[in-house]
Amino acid sequence: MPVLSAGIKSIAFRHGASACGLVRAEALPEYSRFIETASEGAPPGLAYLKRSPSRRADIRNWFAPAKIVLVCAFQYWHESRDYAAALEKAGEPLEYLKKSGRKPRPEFMAGVKALGLRPKISRYALGPDYHEVLKEKLGLMLADIRAVHAGVEGKSFADTSPVLEKELGRLAGLGFRGKNTLLISEEIGSYFFIGGLALSLEIRREELSVPAVPATGCGGCGKCAAACPTGALNIPGALDPGLCLSYWTTQSKTAAPEEIIRRSEGYIYGCDICQAVCPYNH
Repeated sequence: MPVLSAGIKSIAFRHGASACGLVRAEALPEYSRFIETASEGAPPGLAYLKRSPSRRADIRNWFAPAKIVLVCAFQYWHESRDYAAALEKAGEPLEYLKKSGRKPRPEFMAGVKALGLRPKISRYALGPDYHEVLKEKLGLMLADIRAVHAGVEGKSFADTSPVLEKELGRLAGLGFRGKNTLLISEEIGSYFFIGGLALSLEIRREELSVPAVPATGCGGCGKCAAACPTGALNIPGALDPGLCLSYWTTQSKTAAPEEIIRRSEGYIYGCDICQAVCPYNH
């Protein structure tokens, strides 16, 4: 028997979701664009994008019992926080990254010091490993859903699964895809993680989220592309990972080109530049 979405959403909010929505588990038209723009031209460090292609095309190929998907946004930063103070509190950057279980790139640290710049760490990394945090929160959500709906099957995802989280988030009404390729909410900006649950529950179609057409979206704004120091966003709506600082500081398996390090603006782990200039994050 179909259940009401309000009860599912209330559970999500109770366990820390900043926003959430429900979408039917079905084939994603976005998949073809993903294959064309994200996986085929991906550098070696992103070879995992080419794995499990059919699962990315339809979440039911990853979790067969799925009938709906609960997609949640977990906000990790707000511009009212003092970024400089947060960096100061973290302490010596390399030691902080190692203690938090992350693997810093020594060539970036050396290059940034040679340039006389203050090392920067992406805002999302100024906290515990979000994979573990989201895994716990989603596990609690699933347990509560099962307590109300006996026998429901579910499986969580949070970044490491072959799931197109940003597209599911868009379809669930969490936001629109910005020119920096990120999912942007008109209410909470883009400083949020995406995680969710594939569930075997039946929900009436009218209860599912309908993506709201943003009043403005990015419009004529191009601040993110203009601010990107490496030109990774020079193609509208697309990201060139081979030029992205976040790729080179967190995912690449090879040393970064000197020119990338020279343009790093001090970032040694991740990069926030395209988000920091986005009007939706202010």
